[in-house]
Amino acid sequence: MASTLLPAARAANPENGKSLHDARCRSCHTSIMNGEPDRIYTRENRRIHSLAGLRDQVSRCEANTGIRLDAQQTEDVIDYLNRQFYKFGH
Repeated sequence: MASTLLPAARAANPENGKSLHDARCRSCHTSIMNGEPDRIYTRENRRIHSLAGLRDQVSRCEANTGIRLDAQQTEDVIDYLNRQFYKFGH
């Protein structure tokens, strides 16, 4: 019986997630939130209420803006946002 070995996914890297977020997401959020980009995460009527919701929103942002992140980069951004703003646990 043959087996295929897949490379193990590395743990999410929140520092890389922050760099990616700042380079690829922040300018849009600055525009949307009138110069206060972090407010999108901390506002009272925020849309994200779970880790699954955060994953869905990051996917929507990627699709709607044309930002291209690979699977690991996406996990890094999600981990950064969760640690910095949401704190849902894993």
